[in-house]
Amino acid sequence: MRINRVIVSPEVAEKIERKHNVQDWEAQEIFFNEDAFLYTRRSQRVRGRYLAYGRTYTGRYFAVAYVHQRSGVAKVVSARDMTSQERRQYEREN
Repeated sequence: MRINRVIVSPEVAEKIERKHNVQDWEAQEIFFNEDAFLYTRRSQRVRGRYLAYGRTYTGRYFAVAYVHQRSGVAKVVSARDMTSQERRQYEREN
């Protein structure tokens, strides 16, 4: 699945900053950081939703929930730091 553009609505940007201390640009950054591995899988809980695991240029590890739309657009639903278990799995995959 190819991602060409990432959209974070103002409401989601406010929520992820308030709840998870994540800036919208950080959530977008993991999709385009060529120096880091991007691991994506389908959500087991919500149909049509995906989870992306990646690292920002500054080294933060994030899990980003998004909906994949046509023409390569990812609409971010939520973003947070990876749990320790997610990070171990991410590093094993990398």
